[in-house]
Amino acid sequence: MTPDLATQQLRKVPFFQFLDFTITELAETHAAATMPFAERLIGNPIMEYYHGGIIASFMEAVAAISVSHGPDLQPPKPINLTVDYLRPAVKGALMAEATVTRKGKRMASVRTACWQDDDSRPVAEGLYHFLLV
Repeated sequence: MTPDLATQQLRKVPFFQFLDFTITELAETHAAATMPFAERLIGNPIMEYYHGGIIASFMEAVAAISVSHGPDLQPPKPINLTVDYLRPAVKGALMAEATVTRKGKRMASVRTACWQDDDSRPVAEGLYHFLLV
C-alpha cells in the first residue's frame, strides 16, 4: 500500500479526519506521518501547547497503520499504551514515526516517537500494544 492510499483509508475515521495528518512513509514494519498545526489541537491556550491526548492519538494512529495496512485488513485493537511526554509541543507541525518491534499472530508491539523540528529532540515517545484481529 502506498502512503497516499493509507492516508485515504485513514480519512474514513472521523477522529483521524479531525487530526488531519498525512502518511509520508510506509513499509512492512514502519510508518511515518506529519500533522499540520491547527488551533483546535491546542490544549493549553495560554502557552499554546498541543494537548497531550492529541499527541498520543496521533502516535497511536501511526502505530496502528505500521502494524496493519491494506484495504481488506481489519485495524488492530489497542490493548495497552505507554506515552512519555518529554517536552512541550508548541505551535508548528508534528511528525511521528512508528516501528514494529514484535509482531506475532495475535499481538504486536510498536515503538513510536513524535517530534517537531528535530527528530533527535522528541516531544513524546510511546510503546503501543495491539491485538491483531
